[in-house]
Amino acid sequence: MNKLNSLIIAILSTYLVLPNVYAATFHKVANQSTSLLVNNSLSPEKIRQIAQAITVKVLSSNKGGSGVLISKQGKTYTILTNAHVISSKRTHSIQTFDGKTHTATIISRGNSLTGNDLALLQFESQENYQIVSLASTSNLSENQEVLAAGFPDDSKELVITNGKISLLSEQPLIGGYQIGYTNEIRQGMSGGALLNQEGKLIGINGLTNNAILNEAYSYQDGTRPSAEQIQKFKQFSFAVPIQTLAKVAPNLAIIPPEWHNQQQAQKPSVGNTFVDKVNNIAGQITVRIDSKNHGNGSGVIIAKQGQTYYVATARHVVENPDNYEIVTPDGKQYAIKPENIFKPKELDAAIVKFTSNQTYSIATISTYNLSFSDAFTEIKRPWVFVSGFPKTDRGNRKLTPGFLSIGEALVARSESSELSQAFLNRGYRLVYSNLSLPGMSGGPVLDVMGQVIGINTGIENPEISDIQIGFGYGVPSGSFLSLATQAELKKESLKISGTKAPSINDSEIDLLQNHPLFAIRKPSANANELDWLKYANQVWRIRKFSEAITILQETIKRNPNFYQAYYALGLVLGDGGKDPEKALVAFDKAIMLKPDYYEAWKFKSFALIELKKYSLALAAIDKAIEYNDSDLGLYLQRTSILFNLQRYPEALTTIDKAIEIQPFYFSYLLRGSLRFVSQDYQGALSDANQVIKLQPDFAFAYGIRGASRAFLKDTQGGLADMNQAFKLEPNNPQLYLVRGSLRYELKDYQEALSDYNQAIKLQPNNGQAYLSRSQVRFNLKDFDGGLADFRLGVRFLIKDNQGKLPDNLNAIIKQANNGGSYFLRGIVRSELKDFSGAISDYNQAMKLGLNDVIVYLNRGDIYVQLKDYPAALADYNQVIKLQPDNADGYFYRGVVYQKQGNDNAALSDYNQAFAKDEKFVPAIINIGYIKYEKGDVEGAIQQWQKAVEINGKLAEPQMALAVALYAKGERQKALNMAQAALGLDKSFADVEVLQENLWGTRLVDEARKLLTTPSIQAFIKQ
Repeated sequence: MNKLNSLIIAILSTYLVLPNVYAATFHKVANQSTSLLVNNSLSPEKIRQIAQAITVKVLSSNKGGSGVLISKQGKTYTILTNAHVISSKRTHSIQTFDGKTHTATIISRGNSLTGNDLALLQFESQENYQIVSLASTSNLSENQEVLAAGFPDDSKELVITNGKISLLSEQPLIGGYQIGYTNEIRQGMSGGALLNQEGKLIGINGLTNNAILNEAYSYQDGTRPSAEQIQKFKQFSFAVPIQTLAKVAPNLAIIPPEWHNQQQAQKPSVGNTFVDKVNNIAGQITVRIDSKNHGNGSGVIIAKQGQTYYVATARHVVENPDNYEIVTPDGKQYAIKPENIFKPKELDAAIVKFTSNQTYSIATISTYNLSFSDAFTEIKRPWVFVSGFPKTDRGNRKLTPGFLSIGEALVARSESSELSQAFLNRGYRLVYSNLSLPGMSGGPVLDVMGQVIGINTGIENPEISDIQIGFGYGVPSGSFLSLATQAELKKESLKISGTKAPSINDSEIDLLQNHPLFAIRKPSANANELDWLKYANQVWRIRKFSEAITILQETIKRNPNFYQAYYALGLVLGDGGKDPEKALVAFDKAIMLKPDYYEAWKFKSFALIELKKYSLALAAIDKAIEYNDSDLGLYLQRTSILFNLQRYPEALTTIDKAIEIQPFYFSYLLRGSLRFVSQDYQGALSDANQVIKLQPDFAFAYGIRGASRAFLKDTQGGLADMNQAFKLEPNNPQLYLVRGSLRYELKDYQEALSDYNQAIKLQPNNGQAYLSRSQVRFNLKDFDGGLADFRLGVRFLIKDNQGKLPDNLNAIIKQANNGGSYFLRGIVRSELKDFSGAISDYNQAMKLGLNDVIVYLNRGDIYVQLKDYPAALADYNQVIKLQPDNADGYFYRGVVYQKQGNDNAALSDYNQAFAKDEKFVPAIINIGYIKYEKGDVEGAIQQWQKAVEINGKLAEPQMALAVALYAKGERQKALNMAQAALGLDKSFADVEVLQENLWGTRLVDEARKLLTTPSIQAFIKQ
């Protein structure tokens, strides 16, 4: 199979899965490390060493307890402990791990009975004590392993216990306690650290299990858990979450900004947040549309010409003959004349006119919608708001938050051909998680800037006991604007914006989720399981997935036979929880309770696709079809599975059935793609034509048609189609991959290289793009560049596949038959951390005649990772023997010498590497490290300055310079340079990363001082 065919399969493997995800949402975990090699979890021994270093003993007339070193500024150390540990006197004695005693002063103290059981003390010391890293986000979950440390009253030694989180209380107990865990906490360990697997502080111990007084298990707001809940609470020890520190000491320099935002989000709105601004805009432009016989709907004022206002709404709101009137934001009522209602035959949108001498605000309209290809370039799904007047809210307007999904998923998930037909004909291309209640139809859908991106029209049909669990859908603004001419509305009367709303950051998301406008009332203790399910249904819509999972688990405990709750739990686990294994268990439970529950079979198949268990996924989807053979989405899903199984004839038969049910343009795209990979290029061309006829702006269809034309020897026609695709979506990396591969097939390697460069620029972590570019570079005789791209491509693909071998690398594993292929397989295995397999492949490559320095360099790198330094030295010696002028050989041998503590030998080799290549920046940097440890500070600084001159985009030499300058007293210059370095790579704020990069003891000690300054701490937390 040619390269372009293989690429199309790789791309379509992703495209085909696109509609087939839980709730059709795509999102990645925020704040993932950008370093490919970082593993944040530490060894148990390393965490124990941290606990030993950062835990102190607090001596007090109250018997005392424990504390944690959380900050150092100059000579001043700050300790966090429990308020109940310290006495009322101002000073206390602190004993650090080295046995030294220090006098500490209370600087802040909460209230263990009515507030939060935390307190802060400070002492001064010349000693250099380690401080703990604070977990900046509250990513806690049940079964998460934790370590607790403290000094029990009955022991002179520090006690460290292991356990796991077993309960996360939604409401804080008295003292602020919310984290329940299984670790044993003895008297005296109060105030000690609760650490996660990264060795970061997540809470402060303070409440032992089986507390004597039941009052300890009251909530801070004065309410009390049920007797059953209290008994459950008593099983666990409890800690105060570290984020609560922002309440007790809001001005402490080390408090991350997002913690302040969390506290502010819990306070009544003061009208300054982006949520308040959107709500204010929505309040000024949203109108109610009342009727005599058909209830109410909503609308949005979009234009004014003279004294005539124009309102966009859903067609079905004003579809039936009736007496309609518009109620404007000031409460005035305006009758609507029938001739002033403009509605098309099919599109579910309408424009209504009314006349008034009052002044009303006009909406700003954005034509942005989440396109099909955005799912491959957008990391975060855009948040949106729906404004309208629910009929149950007595005329009060409501604003609901949610996030956008792709419109095509509505058809894929539709349980009836009626809704999928409506998607095609009535314009339902806007899909979102917002709760849409009866009466809100016709109201605006707004982005985070308050721009109107569409008209809300309804909600999907999936429901559980009258609870709507599906997505909302609407008509994009670009579609309803097409009515402007019919309504005699001049374009210049519209406020149309070309600005796409920005993504909101994590602290803004937290603010949104906790905003009083969107407060979700928790059911009472005696509420039934349906009330709890309704509660979970509202919570997941604002992406509070872990909370929704907990609620659904509690719902199931109330009624273990509630099969719909298992189904809902599976949906949330699969999407928000990103845990298809657990989702699978939930769906299986739902099926056990109701074997003909076809939705559960359908989403069980989704979970199995996520797990790449395609044969089992096929069996599950076939079972779903057995119970509902008219669901178009099931056949699309079955096609996807068969495609991944490479059973193309069966996939074609299945997609034919889908087209028979509904001639959906996406179905033609799938069939065209299947025909393409089956080398039926004429058939693929025919289907691409059909897609373009039904959906003229679908860029990828032009890509398929262009590739098909190229294989039918119509090269110019193929390139013309590709150019048209780029006009529609100039920033679609997948299109660059297709055109690049097309140019590769035509042996136009330079132009192919240009396309792959652009794909990588748009999507820097696209493994397929790197693999494709590596092939071009090999053909251009750029072997070093090709190998570098190959390794990066393999690395990204494995990372995207959760550390496992992706399907498109299987051929490399299976087809090693010469020295080159064994070498490439060695790279794949080394990225999979199969070091013994990689060494075996490199050995075999050498046996088959590939006696090249690159093999020795790669094998030597593995030996270094395995800490087999003699073997690594032997390989690097061989590199130098084969190529005496190879700078890499000298540099990497120098690294091994430095790791062994032989700085003189290392320095000699680094100088040799520099002599061979005067721009060899890593050698220049490492020479600086050795010089600094030897006391030659100025010599070290010169080295790092030279490295920056050569490459100003490297963080490492800039960070080293900043540390050296800070130690010299050039504080402001150092702080500015440190921020610049960390702006390039924040991993250099981690002392362990510095040590891994061969920073010496002296330089690391100075780095700690710089990193603990308030301005750098604040910058790191941004």
